[in-house]
Amino acid sequence: MKTASVLLIISLLFSTCKPKDPVAVSEELSDEFGTPTLTRVQPDNILNECSGIADSQKQPGMIWAHEDWGSVENLYLLNRQGAIMGSIKMPFNSYDWEDMAVGPGPQANESYVYLAAIGDNSSLEDVKNIYRFVEPANLNTQVTSFDQIRFRYPDGSFDAEVLLLDPLTRDIFIVTKWTPKGHIYRLRYPQSTDPNVVTTAEKVGEMTIGGDLTGGAVSVTGREIIVRGYTGIYYWKRTPEQSIGEVLRQAPAKNLPYTPEPQGEAVTFDREGKGYFTLSERRSAPFINLHFYPRK
Repeated sequence: MKTASVLLIISLLFSTCKPKDPVAVSEELSDEFGTPTLTRVQPDNILNECSGIADSQKQPGMIWAHEDWGSVENLYLLNRQGAIMGSIKMPFNSYDWEDMAVGPGPQANESYVYLAAIGDNSSLEDVKNIYRFVEPANLNTQVTSFDQIRFRYPDGSFDAEVLLLDPLTRDIFIVTKWTPKGHIYRLRYPQSTDPNVVTTAEKVGEMTIGGDLTGGAVSVTGREIIVRGYTGIYYWKRTPEQSIGEVLRQAPAKNLPYTPEPQGEAVTFDREGKGYFTLSERRSAPFINLHFYPRK
């Protein structure tokens, strides 16, 4: 067989076997979402202060969750029916964890949990922390090692509750709370994990919205972004050429459906692109519900 023919056959094999570009998947998905299903989170006396959730990439059908300031230093796992399956003790302080993400990190083909200790009600703390560790494969997995990403803002101290991990670049974005327009900061990959180094985050702009911004999420494809508050959920689409900072400087493409919660702070996309989840602090309510808004 001639060399040219062999090369042609190999080329055809690769072209037909090449996996579909995951970034293109969201272009085929509707940006319309429907009425949510509600499932009661049980037991009722756990996750009273839920502040962040993220869909697991290693345990399909499961969602990670955490509480915020003053709570037990646990990472909780619940299923889509709202049942809390258990928890894993974290080896670091739980000072004001406010949001989380699951996605890529320094090791290829591995998923990581990012826990953001970025809350600061008095806006007085100079240094904030993001903890990164390999996503546990099950509840028997102990988290014994982690990276600590220490940073400060270039222009003051702020309270923040929105963490956005870009799965395309592995950059981390933080959005402030209670500012009239949300300030957007970037920690470029690779982030320093030297415990003696405090990185100055890069301010990349301001949003057209602000105030009570309490959580955020980026889809697995990197093509959709959600930022939520107590009373609304805002949605953007993104092209591969745009950075998350560029997108967030634009007005939201739309407001998504939202059923009021006692104090809604947590949001995450379904890992398969089927919709998004929200969860709330309990406050004075007898229980909380896991809300799932399906894509139409």
